[in-house]
Amino acid sequence: MEKTSGNRSQTVLALIVLVMVSALASIYFWEPEEDNGFLPSNNEGTIGVIEVYGVLDDTYYAYLLSQAVQEAVTDDDVKAVVLEIDSPGGVAYLTEQVYLDILELKSEKPVIAYTSMALSGGYYIAVAADHIFALPSSMVGNVGVIGTGPGWIVPSETTLETGPHKITGFSPELFPFNLTNVLEGFAEAVVEGRGEKLTISMDEVTRGSIWMGSEAINNGIVDEIGSIQTAIDYAASLVELDSWDVESLLFRVANETVTTELRYPTIEELNAKNPPPALYYLYMPSDIYMESQIPDTINVTALSSHVGDVIVDLSHENVISPWILDSLAEELVGEGLYMGYSDNWEEIEGVLNKTKALVISSPREFYSYEEYTAINDWVDEGGVLIFLGDASATFLDPSMLQAPLNSLSDHWNLHYSNGYLYDVEENYGFYRNLILTDIRDSVLSEGVDELVFYTTGAIVSRGDGVVKTSADVFNSVSERSEMYSVVAVNDKDSTVIAFGDTTWLMKPYINAADNRVLLENLVVVIASVD
Repeated sequence: MEKTSGNRSQTVLALIVLVMVSALASIYFWEPEEDNGFLPSNNEGTIGVIEVYGVLDDTYYAYLLSQAVQEAVTDDDVKAVVLEIDSPGGVAYLTEQVYLDILELKSEKPVIAYTSMALSGGYYIAVAADHIFALPSSMVGNVGVIGTGPGWIVPSETTLETGPHKITGFSPELFPFNLTNVLEGFAEAVVEGRGEKLTISMDEVTRGSIWMGSEAINNGIVDEIGSIQTAIDYAASLVELDSWDVESLLFRVANETVTTELRYPTIEELNAKNPPPALYYLYMPSDIYMESQIPDTINVTALSSHVGDVIVDLSHENVISPWILDSLAEELVGEGLYMGYSDNWEEIEGVLNKTKALVISSPREFYSYEEYTAINDWVDEGGVLIFLGDASATFLDPSMLQAPLNSLSDHWNLHYSNGYLYDVEENYGFYRNLILTDIRDSVLSEGVDELVFYTTGAIVSRGDGVVKTSADVFNSVSERSEMYSVVAVNDKDSTVIAFGDTTWLMKPYINAADNRVLLENLVVVIASVD
């Protein structure tokens, strides 16, 4: 009997549940006789939300954002707008398009920004808002520009263009100046949006620094800590709403859920979508950036067994090419000298006594003590040893940096420091392009009053440097400013010469300031060897 009673109880309970579910279902699926698609709302207005998610590198997504802004402008029921930003930025012109659209919206209705991440272009968009909220751990800032510059072309006789920049668009030498002009536009947007709220200088703002929530508040980068709900409530208070609806305007214009993936693209992926030259307001983590730089495009394997009055060593996976040294080759020819390349160390060692100069550029293999001894004996006989270093990823193996070059140069008390040098105040169009005016008396200094070096490293020597930076120049690794040597000679033998930069030798960079005069002086030193 107890078992039967239990079964009946379970049956009654099941029926009650079934009736309740049926009743709820009937309520859920009930529609009013007049089908408006929505139940009527008694609220006083709508707070529109526009989501800016992920990397802004897609024209369709940018179009949807602009359409969402247009909806906010034209819909009288939308009283204010909250930008929900979780973005590291993106393509420059798409970012500017969204920013300018939001400025138009702000002239009509209040715009509030909530940022879980607003970096570079994401922050560019945020500064269009009247007020910016951030989480305590939100990352904001990273004001700056990434540019993929133009290359060089080998012209065709069948496909013709009407000018030297018709294909490339820009001069490679002057492209950094365009980059700086674009940065100034970004800085002006920050000044316009933040104004007197900023408590740090624009020089600090445009260094590309990232700030966390509370620090960003102290610097005036954002206004206060708050969530998305805080931002919505604040927007509603500005338009004096006691009750309101919240609607995604992006969903409204897309008629579907817009999905974006927060994945940082590599330079190669960006180039595939936007062939260079191109500009980005984009935060790129260092590991992604370095991954993009690793395969260098300088082919050295095709050059071997071509010895001459000047030998360029390729036997230690040296990163160099005739393209880079073309101006040096031209100057040598003017002196009746020939420059050759060899990837066989035994061959190089065998002809050193017939050679005036040896060029060691950015090796990726270490030199042995025996190799040093052979070179040192030759230097003692009057040979000119030229070290060409560089601080850019084009020339360096990121895993070893300057170590392979120092395995040889250190023997002559010439040490290449890791990191690149920069000056955000005084530069040649770009913070890594240094203007050098401290030229000391040496075999290289005649007629040289000013030089421009491009992404140079520092050289530490026992003697004084031949060319030094100003005291306002920083090292990217030490993050300290001082006077750094970028050209140095051995304190005992002036025929051992070290350069912290290689790019200055290339065309068109050789034409900047007195760079060519420096090269001519170097060739005079080489030609004077008996």
